[in-house]
Amino acid sequence: MDVGAFVQENKRWLIGCAIGGIAWLVAGSVIESLFDPADHRVSMRGLGMPEAAYDSAALTSAQEARSKLEAERQRLEQEIAFEVADKYANWSGPADTHLFEVGRNLKRSIVDRGSLSDVLVEEAGIDWARPAGVDEIRKVLIGLDLMDEIQQRLFAAHDQVRGKDEDALGLVALNMLKVESQRGRPSMRRSRRGDGVEIGDLLQQQRVTLAFDADEPTITAFLESLRQPGRTLVVDQWTLTAPPRPGDPCSVKATLAGITFVQKEEE
Repeated sequence: MDVGAFVQENKRWLIGCAIGGIAWLVAGSVIESLFDPADHRVSMRGLGMPEAAYDSAALTSAQEARSKLEAERQRLEQEIAFEVADKYANWSGPADTHLFEVGRNLKRSIVDRGSLSDVLVEEAGIDWARPAGVDEIRKVLIGLDLMDEIQQRLFAAHDQVRGKDEDALGLVALNMLKVESQRGRPSMRRSRRGDGVEIGDLLQQQRVTLAFDADEPTITAFLESLRQPGRTLVVDQWTLTAPPRPGDPCSVKATLAGITFVQKEEE
């Protein structure tokens, strides 16, 4: 199976992952405004008519529809969510110190892994912002978790291909792994209305841009590894450049996103 075939066969999923999270939010907002059992009476006073109410059958139908939507939302959330690992989500002591230590250890582990696998790793290309403030540091830590997961799956794809054919190129070079800055990007927050939803209150998105050189079997294996319930990597952008000569590695530049869902506090 080559990369082109994989992309064609999974085209709907690759696109759907990028927009699926937003779709259920909008649908949920609409259904909730229509079918909230706590507000099932329809006011007719403005028309000079007495209040009317849904009958029990209509209310039951609305409740069933809402239950189905909630179940589908939970399924979709599990399918596309990126649940942050504990060492990136929790810490004690100053947040900036934790970011420094975690980032330093991650970069060192990537460079060491490259040396072990005879893969060229551009250490200068492994980069992320050093922000101030706990909220911004938390976002960068999510990005580092995403970076960690990406490099693990890249090297796993390399090992998988080389394990089947020791003469295969596998992953040749890891040229860039960069946590994208949130500055300058369009905000996911929308104005709140009485029946609306503020997307930023429900989910957050972090992105990592990567560039690497590898043979087609390794690229295919990496693509196939992106979808893992609870730790899904969503393709935001993907560019593959064919090699100048047969037998040389392909060059890939991509941006992968991790979607984290904000847990609602119990009222």
